[in-house]
Formats: sequence, structure tokens, C-alpha cells
Amino acid sequence: MRFLCLHGANTNAEILEIQTGGLRQQLSKKGHTFTFMNGKVVANVLGELEGVVDGPFYNHYDVDNTPGSEVTQAIEHTRRFINEQGPFDAVLGFSQGAGLAATLIIDHAKTYPDERPLFRAAVFLCGDTPWESSGLMKVQAASDTYPINIPTANVVGKQDHVLENSMKLYKLCEPSKAAFYDHGGKHMVPFDVKNQEGIVKIIEETIAKAMRG
Repeated sequence: MRFLCLHGANTNAEILEIQTGGLRQQLSKKGHTFTFMNGKVVANVLGELEGVVDGPFYNHYDVDNTPGSEVTQAIEHTRRFINEQGPFDAVLGFSQGAGLAATLIIDHAKTYPDERPLFRAAVFLCGDTPWESSGLMKVQAASDTYPINIPTANVVGKQDHVLENSMKLYKLCEPSKAAFYDHGGKHMVPFDVKNQEGIVKIIEETIAKAMRG
């Protein structure tokens, strides 16, 4: 599968490449490929990452306030990238990137209900909750419907400061198609062998579900 990869807030595509290096090394052996997109909004780098990689650094939309039209602009920016660099079979996002991925999936399903899903599968790493396309409110879970109806791999960390949001994102996913893995750590993609193998396993399960249709 071809994966579109969306980085987290205050970082960039290069940082997500580093974060996912171990996962991609294993998945690439199965023929999967990964293309990374930078966000549109210039941002300051996170303190602990300063000096690790060169800028510029980006957000997909405002992280501190209600983003409003910046979400619409992020959707348009990503769709242009897909048109130019795609098509993509699946999407992988970390933190804000996972939130944007979910927003894209939900918005496409609402806007084009008779078309095929925008992606066949999604991987959410320490994901944030998605915004409505207006950027004025977060997508809310309903008791009887699941707005993300494609196979998903949901990776969370029980010590993560955004764990609550990651769980809200997970609850937006159709349960029969949603794989779940808790790496037990903080807001990061773990590098230890046990967790890497566990994450790769649920990603491969998610890909298999998508391939079966």
C-alpha cells in the first residue's frame, strides 16, 4: 500500500520520518511505501526537538485556539497534495496529523457519500480528535453510528497527555474494523523491539482487512 504520512504539531515531515523509521523499515519489506507531507502553517519547534533537525516547522492548523478556517485550508492543502502526489491507499498520522487524517476521512464521507472512501485504511499514532471541516467544533461520537468506517490501527500510550483525545478518536471508528494497541508510554512512537513488533502487527492486520474489502 501507498501511505500518506501526516506529522504532528510543531514538527515537520522529516521528524515524522525519524519517528516512524523502525515501523517503516519492517513494513517496507512487505512492499508498502510512505510519502510525507508538510503542514501549511509555519510554527515554532517543540523545545525538546530544537536542534535535532532543521526547520522550518509546521502545524496543520492552530493548536492553541479554535482553528476555524485553518481546518478547511488544511483539507484543501492535503487534497492538492493527494492530487499531485497520489493516489494513496492509506493514511498514517501522528498526533495532530492523525486528527487531520480523521477529519479528511469524515469530511470526504459526508461530502461524497456515494463515492469510495478517501483511503482504504488509516493508522492513528497517539492521535488527536478530529475537527469538523468548519474548524469550529470537534467531531462528536454518537451512540449508534461511527463516522470512520474503514479499517484503522489505533496506537495510544497510557502515559500520553493526549490519551483522552486518542480514546475519543478510537471511539469514532467502526469497532469491527478498529485494531487497538497501547504501548504504555508517553506522547511518542516507541523504539523498543516489543512495542515496534506490536504496532507493526496491528498495522498489518489493518492492511489485511482493507485488502479483503
